[in-house]
Amino acid sequence: MITPSTRLLPLASIVSALFLSGMPAAQAAPQQSPIDITAQNTKFQQLSPMLFDLSSDTTLSVINNGSPGVFKTAARANVDAGAGSVTVDGDTYQLAQFHFHTPAEHLENGKVFPMEMHMVFEDPSKNILVVGRWVEEGASNAALEPIFSDLPKTTTQTHVFNHFDLNALLPSNLESFRYDGSLTTPDFNEGVKWIDLAQPMQMSAAEINAYSSLFPNGDAREIQDLNGRIVLTDVPGFASAVPEPETYAMLLAGLGLIGFAARRKNGRLGKPGLVGSIA
Repeated sequence: MITPSTRLLPLASIVSALFLSGMPAAQAAPQQSPIDITAQNTKFQQLSPMLFDLSSDTTLSVINNGSPGVFKTAARANVDAGAGSVTVDGDTYQLAQFHFHTPAEHLENGKVFPMEMHMVFEDPSKNILVVGRWVEEGASNAALEPIFSDLPKTTTQTHVFNHFDLNALLPSNLESFRYDGSLTTPDFNEGVKWIDLAQPMQMSAAEINAYSSLFPNGDAREIQDLNGRIVLTDVPGFASAVPEPETYAMLLAGLGLIGFAARRKNGRLGKPGLVGSIA
């Protein structure tokens, strides 16, 4: 004799398959940046290390792109080829440039920082990885002060700074938030790996104002929808418990099966309202 639980096994497989078959479609939804990184959309886990190899004595060419809204980065520091790299998950990306946005593009639990720095890396296959770092008002930044006290004021100017230590851009604590997103400037291409460092960089009010006053229209894109993405973090105590997307699918499938089993049982026994207990 086939037991009711045995009859439900094929159905469980079918329902689970139907739910899980929808996952690729959900993942195909727009994955744009920036986002609001919150306790509710993050999951805590051990993350692979970031191995930086940055020059302590390189030349920067700082250019001015004007005050462009979201269409360009207002000011950018280009670095010499081979001046820096980062290796993550076995892939090595070369540093191409770093730039700033005002106000910060990514939010942290809804908090808006006055600025945000992006270090843009690229691998031999042109895959992009961006290491972001929030800027908060505080002490003067000894490494960046010479640049921010002499920002190029027009698009025709290029200011060159020698003997720059790229390591000064990194915090002592490399805990981070990681997710897949896009560029924050047109064409907003996706497939960008984002690593947002949790420890902000300090800059003085004068340094921050030098940038924001020079580019009054800002260059920050608005926050984008998550569309089911989960941000991974190794920051202790930041994340709420967030199940994997597959867990949601299996939970919904299980609830559907419970309801189905209850209806079948009620119909067979002729006693509406009876629901079997689940141990």
